[in-house]
Amino acid sequence: MIKSSYIPNIFFSVLIYVAGGNLAYAAPFDLCPTEAFLSQYSNNATHYKSVDLSTGAVQTLQVDDNLGTNTINAIAFNEADRFIYGFNKNQLALVQFDSDFKGTVLPFTNPPTNNFYVGDIYDNKYYFYRKNTGLFYTTLDDTDPEYLTIKKINGANQSIMIADFAFHPIDGNIYAVEGSSGDLYRINPTNGSASVVANTGFTAGNFGAAYFDVSGFLYFVRNSDGNVYRTDITDPDNITGETVYFAQAAPTNSNDGARCANAPVTSSNTDYGDAPDSYGTSLANNGARHLINYNNYFLGSNIDAESDAIIYPSSDESISIDDEDGVSFKTSLIPGLDAQVNVVIGGGATTYINAWFDWNRDGDFDDANERAISGLQLSPGTHDILISVPDNAVAGESWARFRVGDVEDASNNGGYVNGEVEDYQINITAANTTYLHYPSESDFVTIAYEDMWPELGDYDFNDVVIYYRVTQVIQNSKVVRVDVTGQLAAYGADYANGFAIQLPGVLRSQIDEDLVKLTHDGQIVQGATPLEKNQNNAVVIVTADLKETFEKSNCGFSFYKTEVGCSNSDQFTFNITMPLLTPIDQSAVPTMPLDPFIFATTDRRRNDFFAGTMPGRPLEIHLADSPMTSLGTSDYFGLQDDRYALPLIFRDERNLPWAVEIGTQWAPPYEGIDISVAYPDFANFIEAKLTKLDEEENPYENWFNTPVINNVYQ
Repeated sequence: MIKSSYIPNIFFSVLIYVAGGNLAYAAPFDLCPTEAFLSQYSNNATHYKSVDLSTGAVQTLQVDDNLGTNTINAIAFNEADRFIYGFNKNQLALVQFDSDFKGTVLPFTNPPTNNFYVGDIYDNKYYFYRKNTGLFYTTLDDTDPEYLTIKKINGANQSIMIADFAFHPIDGNIYAVEGSSGDLYRINPTNGSASVVANTGFTAGNFGAAYFDVSGFLYFVRNSDGNVYRTDITDPDNITGETVYFAQAAPTNSNDGARCANAPVTSSNTDYGDAPDSYGTSLANNGARHLINYNNYFLGSNIDAESDAIIYPSSDESISIDDEDGVSFKTSLIPGLDAQVNVVIGGGATTYINAWFDWNRDGDFDDANERAISGLQLSPGTHDILISVPDNAVAGESWARFRVGDVEDASNNGGYVNGEVEDYQINITAANTTYLHYPSESDFVTIAYEDMWPELGDYDFNDVVIYYRVTQVIQNSKVVRVDVTGQLAAYGADYANGFAIQLPGVLRSQIDEDLVKLTHDGQIVQGATPLEKNQNNAVVIVTADLKETFEKSNCGFSFYKTEVGCSNSDQFTFNITMPLLTPIDQSAVPTMPLDPFIFATTDRRRNDFFAGTMPGRPLEIHLADSPMTSLGTSDYFGLQDDRYALPLIFRDERNLPWAVEIGTQWAPPYEGIDISVAYPDFANFIEAKLTKLDEEENPYENWFNTPVINNVYQ
């Protein structure tokens, strides 16, 4: 039963909504709202939304304005009466919106013949613009005799291609950003004259919404991705065009914005960092910030909200919970070495993490090598991540920033909807680090294999071809880490082969397994350690199947760079770092190039010698006279074409090997062409080398520089 005291109010509400017509439905907006507003066309309706400019969070306010579909654009906030106005494209009339975004149509006394999609309000006048039509205004003062009468501003520039504009709250001029050029225009509302005052550095198909805040910052929104940019016009007499990414709202094809220009941009339920403000921490300085999602996308177990950043040396921990609990440093940050960082992902969602380190201690995260983690996707739980400390990192106190959220390529500042930011004061430890490269810092040797051992096969030496470099990291005259960098240069094998590296004489137990890091194509390989188990010497698996590292080409046998036209744009690269638990003398490092080898991929067929069986991981093929690993089998020595005679192994009856090292980046023979046909001095070089002549005495030392050019891959 309805109480009788409520009936008059209900009747009044019904009367207003039924009356319709030109009467405003409800109350105006409260004072001067701090949020921005959007009108966006979607699913056959105009959606009215609020936007938290600090993070880009969007909330739908109304989808039914009682005006039909796709009718409203050029919306603007009027500080004189606190209503929003927009242009009705169907009726070519003005519309007044109340705080519930219910509209009242206000017909012009002299209706236009075009629709408009650019508009704003200043001094109780609605200004609107269309390219090649002009700049117009009408007064919104219903006591003015010219109320709702359109006036054209004669002489106005009509050629600017803009999708929205906004009045500056200080100088009273109109500002807009042209999408195609990124140019910032200033438009005089009295005479319509327009001039380019700066370039923002950002372009778009359209910047469909523009807003000012009370300080004079202009915010403009790119339709295609919803990115909100902020350009500094706080001093209209000194406009530099300095523009930054500020937040991310919702993308759309149709977009327009309105805001009370005399309101500040504020934030609530937002997480900030606490590093010094030179790193971009406070809202005024476009600091890193996230709208908090308490269920997902946070570090550790705690997250707290601030209205703005609490800058170091102050701390938000003194006024709220300790939310810097998601990252811990397990090793020191030493230039030239890798450091281990433990990260705890809270909540229940898979999350992207990005991190920056101020390696040169200059007070920002903007230098080229300071993004230490880039868009790494992690599931909830605890993860150990390796950070490469640059060799030129400057010793002393500095800062690091970690951000998690649902955006893969987050920046080190600016706002996002979901996530958390945590800043950490760090210490970079001084170290005397040098490097010893083989063959040099910028060059590679080539390691080439025939994979049909113990059969010779076609002996074209293009089954597996790897460009290969070894780097020793040396501190205080001791080797603390060994790195190997390489790339796949050619693959001419029918069979699937893995690639690995053994460090003869270096025990597996001497390697710091937690800090071993393997990357493929620049991305860290997650999961099991590449340090192979059940080995005596240290052995690292680069990949268990090289055949899966490149796109299959049109060469008939899924080859890579071994036949004419047999190439593609992808190129598999790898890097592996092997830190030592205890530094060793340089004399204890294995002879270069260590012991790179290929092995048979598990559960994949091989050549006819194996009669349909699959030898798998125990089948290893090494450089001549290099030892098997603990997991390799010697069962095939002396069989088929192999002539086993210690200390000579992996050689045929002519002493020719199944794997060879070449001292440069080498072009292998075309598929099916014997290496001795493509490089006539190859066999002579092997024979001369076997007689233990010094290299300078070997007349065939440069055999790889004299190919039969039509027989090698080009």
